[in-house]
Amino acid sequence: MSTWVVPYVDQDLAFWQELAARFGAHIKEVYFPLPGGIASGRSAQPDANITAFLCDAPLPKSVLVNPIVLPLPVEECSPPILDALERLHGEFGVSSVVVTHPILARQIKDTLPALTVAASVLMGIATPAQALMIRDYVDVIVPDTRLIRDLQGLRRLRDAFPGELRPIVNEACLPGCPYRVQHFFEMGYGDWFPQSLCQRMLEEQPWLRLTGAWILPRHLHYYDGLYDSLKLAGRVTLQDAEKYFAVLGAYIRREDILPCDIGGGPASVLEPIDIPDHLFETMLNCDKACHACSVCKTYYERAVAERR
Repeated sequence: MSTWVVPYVDQDLAFWQELAARFGAHIKEVYFPLPGGIASGRSAQPDANITAFLCDAPLPKSVLVNPIVLPLPVEECSPPILDALERLHGEFGVSSVVVTHPILARQIKDTLPALTVAASVLMGIATPAQALMIRDYVDVIVPDTRLIRDLQGLRRLRDAFPGELRPIVNEACLPGCPYRVQHFFEMGYGDWFPQSLCQRMLEEQPWLRLTGAWILPRHLHYYDGLYDSLKLAGRVTLQDAEKYFAVLGAYIRREDILPCDIGGGPASVLEPIDIPDHLFETMLNCDKACHACSVCKTYYERAVAERR
């Protein structure tokens, strides 16, 4: 039942109590960026309630230490990270950490073996060979966005990795996006809130939004047997309490909602159009030769025109 890993948003303790009351049996853990600006890999976000969350929220907790690159060699920047993780584990019972740098993952496993170590989606693990490289010191893989629409690839990874697979269902970044590394670098180290670097590309080819790394709740059955847990993104898009409850509830109950309602990021489908089962099945089984195929483009343009 404890299938879902869900994001921290800066709500008061009553929110987390309500979340636990409504969905606690389904929630595996709540993930939050490492406090204090130490290698969290994320832009500064509201955290006025983080202490109350850590002390009293009645849900298991996981911490993000996953900048897409570290600013220094691991040996130079890991001591404060390890100290912070030891404190979070000892004082607040944080039991899991999400990491992008594989050497840091190994250090954490060697130093703090009680922590479950998850390979971030930003580590880009998509093949059995990559899984083999990290399997000795990683307990969980959050698969690369390329596998969200590739059931055969996800199945190969499942067969190759003895640990847990945890796909993100609503990140909605474009798989293999050439802007992704710079975007997440700016997200982790910029003094400003990062903009969507793919915006111009999406203005020129908006149909690409259909190919993003997201799954509608009612389409989760296609993935049954290929995951151990599922991750919900939305530290920014789900800050409103009722939207958070609505989106998580829709996924847990596998309800019929639109792509624009799943709490995805700026590369997600923004128009209120549906994705019929037959189209999603085509996306799951196609060869991803978008340059030679017009199925997604034709459907998107027709669906948007019908809505206007």
